[in-house]
Amino acid sequence: MGVLLLILIGIFIFVTLSIVIFAKKFNCEEKIFNGRVFSFLGKRKDFKKGIKPSITDGALIYTLSLISLIYIGSFMQLYWGTAGLIATEVIIFLIPVLYAIYIKADIKNTFSLRLPRVRDIFGAIFIWIGGYFLINITTQILLALFPQGADVLEAVNSSVMMDSLLASLIVVALIPALCEEVLFRGFLLGAFKGKSKKSKIWAVITVGVLFGIMHLNFIRIVPTAMLGILFAYCALVTKSIWTSVFMHFLNNGFSVCVLYISQNYLSDISLSTEVSYSMPNISSIVMMVAIGVVFIYLGNKCFKKNLSSY
Repeated sequence: MGVLLLILIGIFIFVTLSIVIFAKKFNCEEKIFNGRVFSFLGKRKDFKKGIKPSITDGALIYTLSLISLIYIGSFMQLYWGTAGLIATEVIIFLIPVLYAIYIKADIKNTFSLRLPRVRDIFGAIFIWIGGYFLINITTQILLALFPQGADVLEAVNSSVMMDSLLASLIVVALIPALCEEVLFRGFLLGAFKGKSKKSKIWAVITVGVLFGIMHLNFIRIVPTAMLGILFAYCALVTKSIWTSVFMHFLNNGFSVCVLYISQNYLSDISLSTEVSYSMPNISSIVMMVAIGVVFIYLGNKCFKKNLSSY
C-alpha cells in the first residue's frame, strides 16, 4: 500500500511540475492559472460549446490514463490476456473522448479529424522511414549501453504475437493506432498547442515525451518518444490525426509482419543464437542518421504547402 501511495504522489508531483513548465514555455501562465484550471470543476451547463481543452485538462487526462494503464490495464492484461490488452486500449480511448464530450469541446478541432491529402500520406511514409533509421540506430546504442534491456524487448515482442497474422495486426497495430492516437495526437496535442509557433514546437516535443513515458520501460522510452514526436509533428502539420494513425499502424504493422515471418518461416533456418549488443561504429551511426535525415527532408517536401500555414 505504501509503494502504491508513493507512486501516486510521484505522478501528482510530475503532473504539477509539467503544468508549471508548460505554462512557462507556452507563455500562458495568466490564462491557465487566472482562468479555468480544470474544466470538470465547473458545471457542465456553464460550459460554452466548442471550447478548447486547457493545458491542465491535458495534464489531468494524461494522469488518469497513466494511472488506468498501471493499475487497471496491467490487472486486466494479467488475467484476461489479449482481451485485457484490447480493454486497456479502449479505456485509453474513452477517457479523452468522454472528457471532451463532457466539457463540450470542439470534437473535430480538438481531435484534428480532418482527412489528410494523398500528398500528406506520402510525406508521412517518408518521415516514418526516416524515423525508422534514426530510431533503429538509437535503439542499437541503448542496447549496447544497457544490454539487459534486450530481454525486456524480446519478452514484449513475443507476448503480443498471436498465431494469426490478421489478429496480430488488429490487436497490435490497428487498435493501438486508433486508441493511442486519440489520446496523444488528438486530445493532448489539441490541449497543449497554442497559436504561436513556439508553443506548437513545445507541444509536439511534450506529447512525444509523454508517449515514451507511457510505455513504462526504460529501454523503450527514448525510441518511443522519438516516434511520438514524429507522429505529433505530422499530425500538427497536416492538421489531421489520421496521418499519425496511419504512421502508428504502419510502424506497429511492420514490426508485426517482421516478427510473424521470422517466427513462422525463418525459425527452422540454422542461425547463430549468440547476439552481440556492441556499440555501432561511427560510420554506421553517420550513415543511418544521414539516411534518416534525407527521408525526413523528403517528407517535409511533401508537406510544403502545409508548412506555409504552420
